Amino acid sequence: MNQYLPTIVILTAAALAILLILYRIWDSRVEAPKKLEDEVAEALNGAKADVASIEPARKAAAALSYLGNRCVIVREFGKLPTRLYSMAELIGIEVFVNNKVAARIIRGGAHKMFDDIAPQVDRVTIRLMFNDPSKPDFELILWDPNDALTARAEGPRAAMETARRWFYHVEAIIRKPLAEIEKELTPPAPPPPPPEPAPKPPVHDHRNDDKDNDDAPPPTPKPASKDGDVLNSPLIQYL
Repeated sequence: MNQYLPTIVILTAAALAILLILYRIWDSRVEAPKKLEDEVAEALNGAKADVASIEPARKAAAALSYLGNRCVIVREFGKLPTRLYSMAELIGIEVFVNNKVAARIIRGGAHKMFDDIAPQVDRVTIRLMFNDPSKPDFELILWDPNDALTARAEGPRAAMETARRWFYHVEAIIRKPLAEIEKELTPPAPPPPPPEPAPKPPVHDHRNDDKDNDDAPPPTPKPASKDGDVLNSPLIQYL
């Protein structure tokens, strides 16, 4: 038995290592993306995303819904809370290709359309800018050479198409005046409740019948006879 013990230990360690590798692959390619998707869907609160990017390798995500009036930002999922911004708080976007600005639009600022992209694309990043002094921007890497074997790796060309969708969606929002955005997306105030009807006065039935004797006036006693006729006098005064 002792001669097989080292072999058993080695095989057990190898089996545990294989299980650990399989778990990490399952967690990175199935569980982590699903958790990020659920987080984004919950933050959108039922609204449909116009454009969304889930990056489980960086534990980050972003989604934009114009009609839902929400831009969802997930940083370091599980460590930092998810942040929500309205369309009025979104002030711009920049797209970086190979660490150079390929496109930019800022509300009231510079505007640069997509340049001709070199055939070799090594890195694609978008930067969203908000009217938030505490967290004014958010960078999301859509493609990096190290992402080749990670979950949701789109490839450089697919990442460029995603960056273009982000840019054109944000550009359409930035070109709209803020007053028009707020008017279009602010829900109308509910109408005031109708006034309560005034209480009706109680109705008393003074008909002298058997059904309502309580409301009938008491009978008036007959006056006493002037001639002192005892027989025709009321009996109550003699009781």
